[in-house]
Amino acid sequence: MDQRLHGVLLALSGDDADLLRAIDTRGSGLRVVRRCADTAELLSAAMAGLATLVVADTEFDELDRSVLDRLEHAGVTGIILAPAEQVERWATVGWPVEDRRTRPDAVRARLQALAHALEAGRGERAEPPESLRTAPVPDTGADDRLWTELEDVILQTPATPERVDETADPDAPIPNTPLWARTPPTPDPDRGFGTSSTGPGGRLAVVWGPRGSSGRTTIATALAHTLATAGGAILVDADVEAPCLTQVLGLPEDSSGLATAARLAGHGRLDDEALESLLVPFGELERLLSGLGRPGRWRELPPAAMAEVWARCRRLAAWTVIDVAGGPIDDSVDEYTLEPGRGAVAADLVRNADVVLVVSGADPVGVRRLLQLLGDFEDEARPTGRIEVVVTRVRSGIAGPSPRRAVRDALDRYGSLDEVTLVPDDPATADRCLMEGRAVTEAAPGSALGRALTELAHRIDPTVAPKASGAKRRRGLRRSRRAAASRPRHRPARPGGAQRTSARLRTTSVPLPAFPPETEQTPAPAPAPPPPPPERPASSRPQPPSRMRSGPAGTGGPVTRMERRRRGRAE
Repeated sequence: MDQRLHGVLLALSGDDADLLRAIDTRGSGLRVVRRCADTAELLSAAMAGLATLVVADTEFDELDRSVLDRLEHAGVTGIILAPAEQVERWATVGWPVEDRRTRPDAVRARLQALAHALEAGRGERAEPPESLRTAPVPDTGADDRLWTELEDVILQTPATPERVDETADPDAPIPNTPLWARTPPTPDPDRGFGTSSTGPGGRLAVVWGPRGSSGRTTIATALAHTLATAGGAILVDADVEAPCLTQVLGLPEDSSGLATAARLAGHGRLDDEALESLLVPFGELERLLSGLGRPGRWRELPPAAMAEVWARCRRLAAWTVIDVAGGPIDDSVDEYTLEPGRGAVAADLVRNADVVLVVSGADPVGVRRLLQLLGDFEDEARPTGRIEVVVTRVRSGIAGPSPRRAVRDALDRYGSLDEVTLVPDDPATADRCLMEGRAVTEAAPGSALGRALTELAHRIDPTVAPKASGAKRRRGLRRSRRAAASRPRHRPARPGGAQRTSARLRTTSVPLPAFPPETEQTPAPAPAPPPPPPERPASSRPQPPSRMRSGPAGTGGPVTRMERRRRGRAE
């Protein structure tokens, strides 16, 4: 019978002779085409189309999630061999993981199962290179029987009636079925992006917008502070073009926490404890995952590893607010290196976040960019979560005497956007909060800007409204107590005597003024009004400065002020 061979790449750190002989067994349908020395050779062979399967070791060169992601872009899948203590940790990468001590024939059977799954799932594929096309296998009875038996074992599933005992427990394992013959796990479509397999977690809110839109960082910090009352919040600086959250919050610029988390996730070493150690607290319930120090380090955030980071953030906080760079979605992959582009992380977040805040300015240029950005959404790039449009710096100087109405009418007329959050222009409050290194909703909650951002947070998560109002009342009570403590502890005594003094005043050590006992007093006669001033003759009245009179010595010039005073004294 005709049989097409599947090429296999070996990327192992130790001795691979036994595995090589097992894979190249006659009639296996597999052939080892390259024993790679490093990841560069592995990726080159995959991109050249030499193979469709790979067996990789976790200790092989620089193997991580990004390498596996590039292999998938090249159409290659396979098996990962890991130490026994790391099998569970590497299971989150999405590839089948086996113990490194697994027998070579078991690894070969697992590869054969993957080969059958590829043929059944992908249907017609491109023809393999000529080096992989071989003559038909000789029709020998022993080889046919061996291949038939092996195929029956590989394709054995619980759904096969003749393979399952009807009286057996449906939850019990199938007898005489080896562990390596199980079906590879498939991702759950209901889990969504960045979710954890251990149960439901928090939600992701992405602050995004067109290029040049101002206020994204201010909105992100305010949302993190307000949404933290729902169960904690993590603020992430994922802006790969102009990261600034560390400076905005007045925190020291140490190593990038986000890059460290991505590096740990790429090697399967990121857990809740490791992520907790990377978070920097900047409030009672808020923590920051600092971003890149320089924009040129954007390659340190591969999308394959960032998905695990977002899943861990969901486990640690009710809300994760992520500040990303503005601009159109660009998730293109380099056709030569198969590396994702600079905007791949932002594109994945915008598509899969729970809430996407599209921030734009209120000026005509910002409104036009906003409408173009929303109009360029394609079906595959459209966000799956909720979209909130936020227009910042709404002011009369740019939008007329009724700026709120003008902005709403323009967005409704040209973009059919009837639900828009408008944020007023309050540069004094924004500057003060920036200099203090605090969120607007924390430093100035009563300002126009603070009230608008608080309403935006309540719109995103209505459950934080009563909690935030309760916290506001507590802050107001503390302010009133501080104000009462700063007032003087005694009041001026009243004419009624010491009997009308309050108890607090009587307990103080300040001596009270003594008043004589109350006696009947006759009212004192009212003083006589002062006599009116004598009327001065008209000639002696001072003249206005503009009046021209004869000066001294008959000069005919204006009379100065000193001369008028001298004449008045003489008269």
